[in-house]
Amino acid sequence: MSADINRLSDNKEISPVDLFYESFEKLNEYQKAAVLDYRKALLVNAHVGSGKTTVLIHKILYLHFIKKLPLQSMVVLTFTNKAAQEIKDRLKQLGSTIKNDDMKFFGTFHSVCRTLLSSSLTVENLGYTKEFSIADGDEILELYDRIMIDNNLSIKYKNKIKKRMDKVKSGETLYGNMKNDDDINELMKLLKQEKIRCNIMDFDDLIDYSIELLPISQFKPQWIIIDEFQDCDSRQLKMVELLAGNTGNIFAVGDPNQVIYSWRGGGGEVFEDFKVKHNASEISLPINYRSTTTILNAARSFLKNGVNLSGVRESGTPITIKKHHNRFNEAVYLCQRIKSLNSMGTAYKDIAVFYRKQKDSEVFAEVFDKHDIPFEVSSRKTLRDTPALYWALRLLKAAVNNRDKSSIVFLLGTGRYGVGISQKKVKDIAQKFFKADADTCGIELLSKIKGFREWCGNHTTSLEETASQIYDYFDIAMYLAPTSITFEEDRRIVMKLLNDITEYSVANNKDIFEVIGDYANSSSLYGNQILKEVSNNIHQDEDTVKLMTLHASKGLEFDYVFISGVNLGNIPIISKGEEGEKEEQRLFFVGITRARDSLEISYHVKPDDFGVYGVPSPYLRMIPEELIESEDFGSRASSLGQLRREIKDNIDKKSESSKANCPADNVKHKVLVVHDKYGQGEVISEDENNITVEFPVYGDKTFTKMFCPLKYI
Repeated sequence: MSADINRLSDNKEISPVDLFYESFEKLNEYQKAAVLDYRKALLVNAHVGSGKTTVLIHKILYLHFIKKLPLQSMVVLTFTNKAAQEIKDRLKQLGSTIKNDDMKFFGTFHSVCRTLLSSSLTVENLGYTKEFSIADGDEILELYDRIMIDNNLSIKYKNKIKKRMDKVKSGETLYGNMKNDDDINELMKLLKQEKIRCNIMDFDDLIDYSIELLPISQFKPQWIIIDEFQDCDSRQLKMVELLAGNTGNIFAVGDPNQVIYSWRGGGGEVFEDFKVKHNASEISLPINYRSTTTILNAARSFLKNGVNLSGVRESGTPITIKKHHNRFNEAVYLCQRIKSLNSMGTAYKDIAVFYRKQKDSEVFAEVFDKHDIPFEVSSRKTLRDTPALYWALRLLKAAVNNRDKSSIVFLLGTGRYGVGISQKKVKDIAQKFFKADADTCGIELLSKIKGFREWCGNHTTSLEETASQIYDYFDIAMYLAPTSITFEEDRRIVMKLLNDITEYSVANNKDIFEVIGDYANSSSLYGNQILKEVSNNIHQDEDTVKLMTLHASKGLEFDYVFISGVNLGNIPIISKGEEGEKEEQRLFFVGITRARDSLEISYHVKPDDFGVYGVPSPYLRMIPEELIESEDFGSRASSLGQLRREIKDNIDKKSESSKANCPADNVKHKVLVVHDKYGQGEVISEDENNITVEFPVYGDKTFTKMFCPLKYI
């Protein structure tokens, strides 16, 4: 072991260094090796449940307390605000001298870019000021519409404008069945000009402008530490490369078996590319501390090339595979199962139900509600889902950035809370306001926005009272409409926001105007997460059953996990190509490995969704039989082709058995038909009005004779 890790004497007062030593000793040999490794570029292949966050945190503490590197010389990059906050909180727990300001370059890629652009990079060269605002997706769509209308642009596929603009960036101006160009290039040019004029950036700008300005920057961090490295896209990798330059070190932690966001640009190939480009070394964290051996053995079946993954826990209970009629029947069953677990001492918060698509939550939510099961549904929401909060944040954005024309237009025209001026007048008023003399046209709200910086500068009363004073300064109560039935709730949400802002200002002794700018930008980066009580994230500490998609489950863990609807056509969703099939398999692997103690997987005989077959997914056949407990699960087909052949063989055997058991004079010939979608099938029954056909894979389908789409063979 390194000489750096000598134990200090016990008679000294406990210091952060002592705490580090104490915590470091609890790591396993693989984790210690990763922490102590000082090579220029290191890739840590952190298998599921192997304590990657623990390693990442100890790496930072080792560099800071043992190698004496300032935290501000490190850049720590994550993919979620939750992950970034967890790292900061745990660092402060183990290092009592660490403050938030020391970790200014710790956060998501976008938030770190925002910090760099507003502090270290010369955005003035691009026409921006360091007080630029960040526009979220909804605001950018508003900007698209305004530019198209103001400039009378002819744009096709407006309902897919974001996808079109992404294509234009890669040089593709034609979209769909277009034969000729429209005004999309002009829109792109005007959009860039308008964003500079309004002093706003979107998410892509944060990365792109950082990449543009980093080569001429004096900011040269000594270490770049990356969490969930497998999710990096090419632009993020370029940013890491520029941050490191010729002198910086890179410590990347990730798992290629958890690549489930390739549609965002990430992929398992980033590991190989990184090793080649940076001549990087690679080490592994193979020991899983989370799941029972049974669950790990099942998960191992889904790892590429039989990757080594070992555990330290006992074997635990078998994996249960249950057959249900449909999702409703499963929801009713789960109510009984969950109540039973809870009565035996399992907290609701330690139970989770996973599904493939967000809409699958609806049945569970309805049934759980009727049966008094406390639950939370993880869903992606935007600030628009909390209208009063969205309006207040647009007001603050305009107040700290008077050039933010989109927010000004929004505040003037919105009917529910804003001034309520007609769209015809809004354009004229906005043009006058953005002239050099900033004519407020007698509109009180514009006067307040224009004078807000000066008001903050003259603000001399205690910061503790600032929230209510900002509320009164803008006369927010009037815009929230005191006579409306939502007024009290709207007022509470807005005051919660203002109180959070002022509390942060007091705690960090920061200027209120600067803090408001930070919060306004954070709202664009993190959406509803800025207020916990309206957050779109699951609150793990609340005693509720968690309902979420497989994608949303990544990074979480629960004692009891139920994965619903593991049917062919749902898990996996088919017809996505070879790479898509591999990603679906990795997604199922992620779901399995969220379970600590118990895993139950279901499939539906009569699935509710179109295109989903009433047969188990081939994934269930990949799990070793000795790990499974099931009443009626006998098939061992491990691929779609094998499954189809198995179904056909069973149908043929069933038919032969029927013939053998019937007297010869009663044997009927098969009546075969063809359907455009379902292919060839056999008529199994018919009456005066209907005909029922059995199709391989698709099962029984009934058609009305009046509109029968069948052709007889």
